[in-house]
Amino acid sequence: MAVKRTSTNILVALVLAAGIICLSSAAKQAENLFADQLPNQVPFQEAESLRFEVNWKPLFLLPAFKAGEVSFSIRQSAYHQKPTYTISAWATSEGSLTSMIGLKINNYFESTVDRNDFRSYRLLRKTHQNKKQRYLEVFFDYDDGFTRIHETNLETDPPKNIRDQTIEGIPGPVADVLSVFYLARLRSLQPGETYLIHFSESGKIKPVHVVVQQQERVTTDIGAFDSVRISTVGGLFKGGGEFRIWYSTDQFRLPVQFEADVRFGKISGKIIRLESPRRIRGIFPSPN
Repeated sequence: MAVKRTSTNILVALVLAAGIICLSSAAKQAENLFADQLPNQVPFQEAESLRFEVNWKPLFLLPAFKAGEVSFSIRQSAYHQKPTYTISAWATSEGSLTSMIGLKINNYFESTVDRNDFRSYRLLRKTHQNKKQRYLEVFFDYDDGFTRIHETNLETDPPKNIRDQTIEGIPGPVADVLSVFYLARLRSLQPGETYLIHFSESGKIKPVHVVVQQQERVTTDIGAFDSVRISTVGGLFKGGGEFRIWYSTDQFRLPVQFEADVRFGKISGKIIRLESPRRIRGIFPSPN
């Protein structure tokens, strides 16, 4: 059912955020979004966590309703004796998405990135959507120049291997669907700038352009933020559609809002909780 397939994408929209950013038609020369070395102080700290409420506005003049929540966290780690960050994300369905469409989502994502230049080494994705359960791991081997992909069907007993693939060639540092979300925070984004990244959603690597647009004031339930908007066209969902994300212009460079045009309407999300050693801001949903 087409509507159900669109609904499945609602909760992973923010998780796929910048990574699902598509090729832009910008004519000006793009700078690589990866820096040779990270700044001395990054805008996020150990154990920072972010939570977003996700809403879906269907077509046919129906009102928007809550579809679920997406949460992120980041911590320091090590990978093959290299200093890294581990980024984790959870996407869960709630409210009308479950009751009206019968779609239950409980997905988990994990990315391991280099602490010096933020290149991705490993992406893990565990999806649980109604009865469907899949486990995907992607490894980026820069020394030998290949990407390795392993996918398992967890519905069977024992689990069944459904994909083992090696793709030769890595053009440079790669951003995955989680790391690119934080990679954009490492830049002081200015309107008119265009950046290039090599991006992988589930193994295949493609060049992607990121275009920085105008500055705007974004009001959320945890406060108002002076922000800069990034806008892209196509590639987010099947059939294309514009995608917009707002990053705060303060020292934290927080993603505070996003919108995406999809086949059967529009999805949107705003930050509802921020927790870090520096500060805690947020709201909590009522019990009902």
